[in-house]
Amino acid sequence: MTSNEVIKEFMELIKREFPLVKFKEKQKKSGDLRISPYIINNQRNKRWMQLDANPKYLSIAMDHKIGDIRTEDLENLGLEYGLNKNVSAIQLQNNNDAINISIFITDHFDFNNKEFIVFLHKHYQSYLKRINITN
Repeated sequence: MTSNEVIKEFMELIKREFPLVKFKEKQKKSGDLRISPYIINNQRNKRWMQLDANPKYLSIAMDHKIGDIRTEDLENLGLEYGLNKNVSAIQLQNNNDAINISIFITDHFDFNNKEFIVFLHKHYQSYLKRINITN
């Protein structure tokens, strides 16, 4: 499986679970694919995520409202905590407004596991608060 195939698998999950999300695609200078999922917002179309398909892994950066997501929210997702460049893993950024995930093509992750989907919904709600959209 290539990172482009992994990114498409992840996007299928996003499309199914979050039908209002739009995708902005571009090719980076390196030739790698970058996709930015976002919600249309009159104030600003701030991205929810940035998906980068690198040759060996998919990099996912997910923005949320500061303090809404804690390390404890990431513990039971089936990903190692702490990015170490060898296995698929997740990490909360130091300023607590984003999460970084690396999914290596040699260490596939099941995006459809229940805990991960529940987490994505929690994260999505935090993103909506960040861009001042309430449900």
